[in-house]
Amino acid sequence: MGRIITMMILFLAAIASKAIANPLAQDTDIKGRVLNQDNQPVAAASVYLMSSTANVLIKSAVTDENGVYTIIKAPKGSYYIEVTSVGYSKGKSAVFELGDQTYQAEDIKLSPSSQSIETVTVQGQMPTVRNVNGKLVLNVENSTLAAGNNALEVVKRAPGVSVDKDDNLQLMGQQGVTVTIDGRQTYMTGEQLSNFLKSTDAAQIKSVEVSTTRSAKEDAEGAVGSINIVLKKNNTEGFNGSFIASAAHGKHLRGNSSLSLNYKKRNTTLFGSYAYTNDKQENTLDLYREIRNRENITYFDQKAKFLERSKNHNFRAGIEQKTSENNTMMFQVSGNSYSEKSENSSFTNIGSAPSKIDSILRSPAKNDMGLDRISLNFNNEYKMDTLGQKLTLDLDWSIFNNDANMNYDNRMEFPDGTLVKPEQIDRSIMPTDIDIYVGKLDYVKPFKQGNLEAGLKYSKVKSDNNMVYDRLDGDVWENIAKRSSHFVYDEQISAGYLDYSRPFGKWTAKVGLRAEYTISDAQFISNDASVKRDYLDLFPSANIGYNMSENHIFSLGYAKKITRPNYRFLNPFRYYIDEKTYQLGNPDVKPQYTHGFTLNYTLMQMFNFTLGTDITNDAIVESMGQDSVLNETWVTRENLGRSVTSYLNMNIPFKVGKFWTMNNNITGIYMHFKGPIAGYEVDRGSFFIQANSFHNFRINPQWSFEASVNGNTPFIYNLFKIQGRINTDLGVNYNFKDQKSSLKLAVTDVFRSNRNNLDTDFNEFRSSIRQYNDNQTVRLTFTYKFGNLKQQIRKSDSKNEEKDRVSTN
Repeated sequence: MGRIITMMILFLAAIASKAIANPLAQDTDIKGRVLNQDNQPVAAASVYLMSSTANVLIKSAVTDENGVYTIIKAPKGSYYIEVTSVGYSKGKSAVFELGDQTYQAEDIKLSPSSQSIETVTVQGQMPTVRNVNGKLVLNVENSTLAAGNNALEVVKRAPGVSVDKDDNLQLMGQQGVTVTIDGRQTYMTGEQLSNFLKSTDAAQIKSVEVSTTRSAKEDAEGAVGSINIVLKKNNTEGFNGSFIASAAHGKHLRGNSSLSLNYKKRNTTLFGSYAYTNDKQENTLDLYREIRNRENITYFDQKAKFLERSKNHNFRAGIEQKTSENNTMMFQVSGNSYSEKSENSSFTNIGSAPSKIDSILRSPAKNDMGLDRISLNFNNEYKMDTLGQKLTLDLDWSIFNNDANMNYDNRMEFPDGTLVKPEQIDRSIMPTDIDIYVGKLDYVKPFKQGNLEAGLKYSKVKSDNNMVYDRLDGDVWENIAKRSSHFVYDEQISAGYLDYSRPFGKWTAKVGLRAEYTISDAQFISNDASVKRDYLDLFPSANIGYNMSENHIFSLGYAKKITRPNYRFLNPFRYYIDEKTYQLGNPDVKPQYTHGFTLNYTLMQMFNFTLGTDITNDAIVESMGQDSVLNETWVTRENLGRSVTSYLNMNIPFKVGKFWTMNNNITGIYMHFKGPIAGYEVDRGSFFIQANSFHNFRINPQWSFEASVNGNTPFIYNLFKIQGRINTDLGVNYNFKDQKSSLKLAVTDVFRSNRNNLDTDFNEFRSSIRQYNDNQTVRLTFTYKFGNLKQQIRKSDSKNEEKDRVSTN
């Protein structure tokens, strides 16, 4: 382990060795104006600071109503400025050298374009992945492979991001990821989060931000880091909108469509969107396992096919009102109505030898699930002066109503078809109601030599899950008490934080402290029992930046983080997959704490390297159990041992000629776990590589092509050996001459190689899973933009946290 870390550090040191003799740089500001041909100011123009040597975007800004822009804290170097605005041709400055003093750029004048078209972008120069304030940002706006797809498929392509066999998001190979949308928590994890992301149209996404560090302002939840999905914001003056329609075919036909509308007049902005998804997928699962009873072994060979039909209605509407020069308020409502019907045709061959079938368990099941979610948000931002002092209030209320009804038919047969025992017909009714209340108050105070941020937050969550499990006895349904469970969970978190940052010549420093006081009450009404906890945690964080020169920038960070178990893990209920396999909740699971260290290095303003280590004590680990008498297998979560994960992420973009750009993201990960699992002491580690290579070919303004290849090498995760996998996607885009319409064709998982395969060979635990979701699709997407597309005004969005650990039962 030490050798790997040493090699990584020496590798980074070797890259930077040439720069040590370079003079250290002081960040400075750049100011300027953008005018039209009549010398009138152009408001809301997009301003890009471009490196003259690497020809890549460094920073950006937007002009105010006077056409003035300010690019803050740019490193010393050689640059030029590009400006774009709807209805105008692109403007460009001469190359200039930025020194230690504030630079006043020459006025840039824009000429009217021959047509009034939508925003002109810096095509082929915006990197697919870039490092922004320590976050790796994946730009997916206008991506052919994103069009018509869902948010989960896009997020999976972000640097260091992957999913497990159940579509749970992982970062740097680890679970415990906080997912936000426009900085606001999704309030979901597990199956509910994956379903939500699947129902979100990727065409609405601008970028995906990945961070393994945090400041005190951010919630401590999330042991590994955070993934923030940034949605597109249509801020054009007047009325405008877009319409998207997409159809795809995998094993079955699926499709989605969306409509976005926006109206802005002076200080008032009205916005809204609606999206509809109709999906049908067919997934397969092969599960092989052995259960040992002394010298005897029982072999289980299960084949299952899942046919899922889902429909989703997703909406968002709101108003933003600037009540004065210093105050802006916004109110918005969002939600979705999701329904899913699934059929599971499963049979399991059971025998005393691999090739011998003694009996067959047939377990067809039908699931009817519905999820309704609605969220209300109020945000008010008050600017106390012109120096950046401001106060922001954010209030959230969200409700979730989840109903899941499952029907099971368990039939044990001899090979000749006769019954081993009477047929067993069960059903379960699983309603879940969740209410979440969140309030935040944030204060920012710039000083001459630093910046202070402080804030308070309160959140209250109540989850009520009343599971009823019945068995058919003749013509009467009888309740099975041991499989029924009424579980109510209440949680309150009060938090406060202080963050202070300031430059020290060639260095920058930021230190912070966050305090979170948690009160939780898990009530097991069925058993007349409860588990109550209250605890205060302090979460320090620190970051030191070192700007060696324009081409060599370093930062070193530390943060303490927490991962609380989601509510489903606490409920001591058996979630049956079939009669012999289930998941078991554990009310004794406690939060896990992680100490995270990161070293970031940016080379030539293009190549980004992140070296990190996460040390977790009392790690929440997936453990297994078996009953050799009843031939049952279950999975549960427990606080077990110590987990150490080290990683090196390298983001390497290239431009090949004038039309081919690529971005390669490679992550080397070493995971080590020490502790007891399933009654045995485990002390082992595993090294593996995750990689993604994205290619864009821009032939001309009308035609472009995209290709993406990603995958990982095999590795060991606790008891499981995860097999390697690879995925290839291809896409082509055509922009119509009206510059308002586009047509995109994409093929995902071209070679049907994106499979979830894992094996277990640990003492008496032996199993093998081969799973393929309906990934291979051909998708055609049409996009049309309409209305006034001549001027853009940036619209702020509210930010929030909490909704993090809700899960479908």
